[in-house]
Amino acid sequence: MKFLQKINRQYFLILVVLLLLISFSGYFSLRAIIKNEIKEDIYEKEYAIIQEIKSQNNLINLYPIIETRNISKNKTEPKSYKEIYLSDEAEDETEAYLEYTNSVKINNQWYLIKIRHSLLETNDLILAIALPLLLLLVLIFSFSFLITKKLNKTVWKDFEENSQRIQNYSFKKTQKLTLKNTGIEEFDRINDIIMKMTGKLRTDYFSLKEFTENASHEIQTPLSIVLLNLEELLQQNLSESELKQVVSAINAIKRLSTLNRSLLLLTKIENDQFDADNVVVINNILKQKIQEFTPLFEIKKLKVELNIAQDFTLKINRQLAEILISNLLSNAVKHNIANGSIQIAISQNELKICNTGTENSLTDKTIFNRFTKDNSESYGLGLAIVKKICGKHHLEIRYFKNGQHCFILNRKL
Repeated sequence: MKFLQKINRQYFLILVVLLLLISFSGYFSLRAIIKNEIKEDIYEKEYAIIQEIKSQNNLINLYPIIETRNISKNKTEPKSYKEIYLSDEAEDETEAYLEYTNSVKINNQWYLIKIRHSLLETNDLILAIALPLLLLLVLIFSFSFLITKKLNKTVWKDFEENSQRIQNYSFKKTQKLTLKNTGIEEFDRINDIIMKMTGKLRTDYFSLKEFTENASHEIQTPLSIVLLNLEELLQQNLSESELKQVVSAINAIKRLSTLNRSLLLLTKIENDQFDADNVVVINNILKQKIQEFTPLFEIKKLKVELNIAQDFTLKINRQLAEILISNLLSNAVKHNIANGSIQIAISQNELKICNTGTENSLTDKTIFNRFTKDNSESYGLGLAIVKKICGKHHLEIRYFKNGQHCFILNRKL
């Protein structure tokens, strides 16, 4: 949830709670005020009735509003109020009343006085007052919410624009990150911190990029010279022991050269130096690589089965796509057995490569780690490169064993 949406939602909830509290408290306050007014009116009527009895000895009865009658002392009732319902024969319905009952002694005679006041008019009055006030409050709160929401959007507009600039920024771009001045002290202070931090990171990025490229080049050059000199030594008349030493040195140099190139490739992938600007059909690359690996398949007498259900397309740098497939096929060949097999299945969202091979102690959690190897002369960087390429292109790769060694590459949904 966005910060602005959360603020608007909390503000809306607060307004709703306030509206309910004000409405209920206002309703009951208004009801209490009107009831007090009714009681004062009842007291005035009671006073008038008492005076009429004192002066004229006249009992006033006006059903259902007023009832007075003589009572004995033992039938007196204390002063009380209660709500009652009386039937209205004219309207054929019941009507609510507030009934006041009191026993008074006038001229040595006890009288029971009952005065009733209709609550129907009271409720109508409360509704007549409360509904317009409630509507007015709803309109005020609605306008307040909309105005606040509009103001929040205006205030946060520059923040959202700067967030988009940060999100789209890449160290591979030549220009520095620039953020818009918002005019809000806190936002501008954060912007200044971010620009200084990205500036330093950008400098470090290019320094590291230059160092790795230079280091790789400087290492590769003497390695090539050493390899060339060793290969020239093979042309000389060497003893068998000397020949073995030279061949061993050549193999070590080749492996060191491969290691250097692999580490450089990993660094470039981690630094996002490959632009994923093309949609590549993995099927086509897979077919191409199978043809290139055919001599290796023939050497080990491997049977390759390819099952293509649908095209697996991926937005990826083509060079990385070729490295991804090459490393998976190379792993399937290198760790296979003579007269073994390789099964390849590809669909719209999945690539599966399984191969026969000897048992190993590797698991899905360890096989992709750098320099992890099990009875192998390789440096264990091929699958680490595969894992890194997958991670950079929203792909998931898994390894499991079920009589064969299988790698499954899935598109993350």
